[in-house]
Amino acid sequence: MVVPQEPESIEETGLAETTLEHLILKILYFRGDIYGQDLSAAIGLKFSVIQDLVESLKFRHHVQVKKSLGMGNIGALLALTEAGRARARESLEANQYAGPAPVPLAQYCDLVRRQRPREGWVTKESLAKAFRGMVVTERVISQVGPAVSSANSLLLHGKPGDGKTFLIESLNNLESAPIFLPYALECQGNIVQVYDPIYHQRIEEEAPSVLAVSLERSYDRRWAKCKRPFLITGGELTIDMLDLRYNATSKVYEAPFQLKANNGIYLIDDFGRQRATPAEVLNRWIVPMERRVDYLSFLTGGKMTVPFETFLVFSTNLNPADLGDEAFLRRIQYKMLLRGPTESEFIRIFESFCAVRRLPCPRDLISGFVEKHYHRTGRKFRRCHPRDVLTHALNLIQFEKLPLTLTGEVLDRAFESCFLDEHEDETPQEAQLMPMVVSSCSDYWSDRAAAIPTAFGTLAWLASFRATGEYLDPESARLYGETETGRVLERLHSRAFNDWLDLSAEQQARDIAHYLAAPDSRLNLLQPSLAESLAPLGCDEEDKLLFAHDFSTMLEAAVPKPQPEALPGEPPVERPEPIERIA
Repeated sequence: MVVPQEPESIEETGLAETTLEHLILKILYFRGDIYGQDLSAAIGLKFSVIQDLVESLKFRHHVQVKKSLGMGNIGALLALTEAGRARARESLEANQYAGPAPVPLAQYCDLVRRQRPREGWVTKESLAKAFRGMVVTERVISQVGPAVSSANSLLLHGKPGDGKTFLIESLNNLESAPIFLPYALECQGNIVQVYDPIYHQRIEEEAPSVLAVSLERSYDRRWAKCKRPFLITGGELTIDMLDLRYNATSKVYEAPFQLKANNGIYLIDDFGRQRATPAEVLNRWIVPMERRVDYLSFLTGGKMTVPFETFLVFSTNLNPADLGDEAFLRRIQYKMLLRGPTESEFIRIFESFCAVRRLPCPRDLISGFVEKHYHRTGRKFRRCHPRDVLTHALNLIQFEKLPLTLTGEVLDRAFESCFLDEHEDETPQEAQLMPMVVSSCSDYWSDRAAAIPTAFGTLAWLASFRATGEYLDPESARLYGETETGRVLERLHSRAFNDWLDLSAEQQARDIAHYLAAPDSRLNLLQPSLAESLAPLGCDEEDKLLFAHDFSTMLEAAVPKPQPEALPGEPPVERPEPIERIA
């Protein structure tokens, strides 16, 4: 692994003293009070390198020491003075970059070329390991391997859904030594940001503490230690993205994609579908691919020559002859047609996906699926089909609460949802109609129960749907099914029963009175075993006994009992007061 050596002096950084001085002021301006050791970490240089600059800033009253840990400036809490803040604002007029010190272009070019993978770094075994989990043939590995090993350009073409993008993305699994890329470059007084946390995966290391003055650092901290970059752009790519982009607010340039992908892989996916024409994109790459250098332009008209050490891959499902002329195609060193899978590959992919999702998958079921939907119809195999069909099948199983098992019917329905119907004009087959449900079964019964003004009336009404061991209502069963109807009625009946038990004796008597006063009250309160018929299914015996006792006590006090008729010549029998008065 090539490692950038940490500079021991300002001269070894390759930067001017004024560049570092302005950077120190901007870091203090944005971060506020900061210890000397933290300033060293922020600028990416040993404190011994910037110590004289800090002393100079103190001498000119641009920087002050607020307190110290007793270890010199490295342990001092540094802050800007008013004069220092004014000086920092002047520095911000040039640019607002306040990160690790930039790397001179010459040092960057040298390290990029030294980090280029050695010849033969990819072997058949290492490539097969990177493709683990994929179903690939030895021919595919033999075609891809030399292109990756040489880091030359590759044109990968084939039909949609045959795994071109997935194949190239799997190259990111290749085991390789980490690389170093700068946080920023300095060229002609301009700052170009290279490190991008979106595309670069940094290898984290323990940061030195404030007190770790003597800790040896293994490399120049102006560089980020990362995995080899892997960048993908698709249809969003435009020509201006392949050159330096100037931010008018920060006055800093952003590196183009190919610069960020140096010493790594840059995949231009769906080539031919970009916002820029294929000719524009192809012409942009002719010189870099042939000479391994790229030329970038500053806003001022200056040029920057940088190495082009990225493995450039074009992936397309269009005809390559329609994308560029022979001169350009000749400069792409490797061309590869990724053909569709054979039947054995297709079945292997199907079985692999089932294994990953833990779906039982009998071989005869797959064979029948292939025969029905591919052999009979002449449909071509595609590597994405097993994933798409099985994903739809799982979604269907979860939606309809089916057993987690593949069946022919489930696969057929999943297949239909994956592809356009080629027989739109055929007469549709008869299918079971779903009931027209406006509201849920629970809402249907809850709304009807809420219309009853008395608690006893609600209880009696719900109890009227109870048959021997179940709840029945033909209309509800037609709309929602017998099972759902029974479940909802049992729940509402139990709730109404418990609500009645929670009433006091006085409240129960008053409720009965209101119930009897209603013109449509038809329940005979004196019929035998009435308390038993009002209890819901599954009711505890203790609750039944409590209900029967309370109910009989309430009836004795609230409901008049039938009196015998008076005999001829005897005075008439006195009747009790109406129930409304008792209430």
